[in-house]
Amino acid sequence: MLCGDVAGLVAQIRQVNARGSGSISLWPGCRYRLTAPAEPNGANGLPTITGDLTIIGSSAAISRESTATPFRIAEVAPGGSLSLNGITLSGGSATSAVATSGGGVLTRGTLELVRSRIAGNTASGTGGGLAVASGGRAELTGSAVSGNTGNDGGGVHVGPSGRLTVNGGYLASNTSTFTGGGLANFGTTELNGMSVRDNKANTFEGGGIFTSTGPLTINSSVIRDNTAASDGGGIANFGSSLRLRGSAVYDNAAGGQGGGIFHQRGSVALTLTSVARNTPDNCAPPGSVPGCSL
Repeated sequence: MLCGDVAGLVAQIRQVNARGSGSISLWPGCRYRLTAPAEPNGANGLPTITGDLTIIGSSAAISRESTATPFRIAEVAPGGSLSLNGITLSGGSATSAVATSGGGVLTRGTLELVRSRIAGNTASGTGGGLAVASGGRAELTGSAVSGNTGNDGGGVHVGPSGRLTVNGGYLASNTSTFTGGGLANFGTTELNGMSVRDNKANTFEGGGIFTSTGPLTINSSVIRDNTAASDGGGIANFGSSLRLRGSAVYDNAAGGQGGGIFHQRGSVALTLTSVARNTPDNCAPPGSVPGCSL
């Protein structure tokens, strides 16, 4: 595909949807600038993914022009599958009457990111960078979600019965208006060997991570330098089964309690995990997190 050929990209996605499956290779290192939604007054810059689509980028980028009307970059429909390899999605804006979640991507189907980035997107609702809707699935490998903003889940929001798996990469410098500067989890999430850092919740809990109702497992990961205006600078647990193994939670800050971990309800277990140097304390309320010192 020619560099910057947005019309060609849109046409090929429609062809893959019609066939049921296929792959598209973008010009290496090229930027594809979206100036309008794929459908008139639509929610997405690219056609909604209904088939099984792979896009190979080799450091290519798909972005929404800053002067364009608000729309997210991509949406995966139930039963659809999108795999992105070596691609950056940026500038998406789910801030209109037809789109409020997933500024970069909304997945109701299956999403796979390999060595890719979701950066600099915005949502007026949930998931500034990525929203995993109820029943949706997302797997990120060696990828980054950074510099996104949203009301809940500035970087990523996982809805009830949604599932997120992250292997490597980082979740950094995202901001939420309310909860979960980096991640807001209401589904099932597993983080493996990754970094959650420099995220911020501007009003309430969970500077790095806010988790409620669904299980959250964190393996061999680092949660650091996150900030919450209220409780849980690193992690705020409001009902999940929270498990940390071989991980570190440090240098986070909360305006309220639990600079490292704030545990209101649910369960929490630390295995070979360090919680240290958090402000104003490491874990709160006192005694709520076994194995964590004040």
